[in-house]
Amino acid sequence: MIAFLVRGILRDKSRFLFPFSVVTIGVALVVALVGFMEGVFMGMIDMTAKLNAGHLRLVNKPFYDEEHLHPLDRALAAQKETSVWLKKNSMTNIKWAPRIRWGALIDVPNINGSTKSQTPVVGMALDLKSSNSLEIQRLQLKKSLIKGRLPKNLNEMLMGNSLAKDLDVALGQSVTVIGQSFDGGLVADNYQVVGFIRFGVTAMDKKMVLIDIADAQNTFYMENMVTDWLGFLPSSLSFNHYVKAKKIINFNLDTWKKNPPKDWAKDDQPIALSILDQQNMESMVKTFTIIKSSVVGIFTFLMVLVLWNAGVLSGIHRYGEMGLRLAFGESHWKLVLTLGIEGLFIGILGSMVGCFFGGTFAWYLQEFGLNMGDTFAKSGLMINDVVRARLTLDGFIQGIVPGIFSSVAGTLVASLTIFKRSEANLFRELEAG
Repeated sequence: MIAFLVRGILRDKSRFLFPFSVVTIGVALVVALVGFMEGVFMGMIDMTAKLNAGHLRLVNKPFYDEEHLHPLDRALAAQKETSVWLKKNSMTNIKWAPRIRWGALIDVPNINGSTKSQTPVVGMALDLKSSNSLEIQRLQLKKSLIKGRLPKNLNEMLMGNSLAKDLDVALGQSVTVIGQSFDGGLVADNYQVVGFIRFGVTAMDKKMVLIDIADAQNTFYMENMVTDWLGFLPSSLSFNHYVKAKKIINFNLDTWKKNPPKDWAKDDQPIALSILDQQNMESMVKTFTIIKSSVVGIFTFLMVLVLWNAGVLSGIHRYGEMGLRLAFGESHWKLVLTLGIEGLFIGILGSMVGCFFGGTFAWYLQEFGLNMGDTFAKSGLMINDVVRARLTLDGFIQGIVPGIFSSVAGTLVASLTIFKRSEANLFRELEAG
């Protein structure tokens, strides 16, 4: 019976072509839009994690409370001991990296040694000199270098390309870092700019410099100290995994605080945070989820509405057929069921084709991206200038389920009109035809 219905649908273009086209276009748009939104948002999450917040973060609470001031005197001591503890007391799939956040004044001298230009910068110190450094791979520093090389020797610096242009800094030029040391004193240390880097985030290209963590500890008198421990998880994991990992670390921290390292200050209070706890990310995730659900819901409603009207129009032309089937003894509910099966078949076929077209578009944006640097130039958000879509199983599910549901729902709602007409009237439609 089902095979008979399928052949009938495929042979009758008036019953098949229009609803199939609606489902195909609707599903393709949902898959493409969800993939694009997932790519932009998760790209921002990954970029924020890699450059600034980590998926997880262990930080001293006094430092975190005044983070905008870069209070190096509130850095967390016992770097080596903390590294060992984190590996033992957190999930095995977390990769931890020590970093130092610092703020200072960059002074660029002229030929005579006088100040040519100055500007405050935001600095990050991380492992740049190890041959197997995961930080270099994580930030894709080799690919991001526009000119020069990575630091190899003492006191070498990478500077954002836009910042270098604003300061008129030449490759290989010496600049002076003027800032505050761990003990509150003034420090001034010379660094050689050995590379210009493009982070791909306009907001950071204009104000960020990178130095090796050992050089930073020497400059700011922070031996065996760091301001942050950033933990990185596979990007395929959900936000719920971040929360679970944070709870495990905080639970173990309570035990560690009872017998802390001897180098810690008496008022040190290390805390574990997830990326959702920082930079208002949790509310952004909720907003993104609502927007994504709204997009899927709107397209589902529109498809149901269009297919309902299409079903009504198709049903008008099929009243004679329905009357004949009822005259042969088929019940109303069985007739509605067969129409629902027709809708299910059209929904499945249309969803498959829609997934192909929508998935192809999303794949193209995932592989080649779309340059929106001018759009994000003044936003301040950590979004890569080249935005990419992201193909995920959830994206296909969010397209397929509404596609099938809308086809079946539209057909069933339209088919309910046969209950309002008597068998005699329906059979008379056949005679009139």
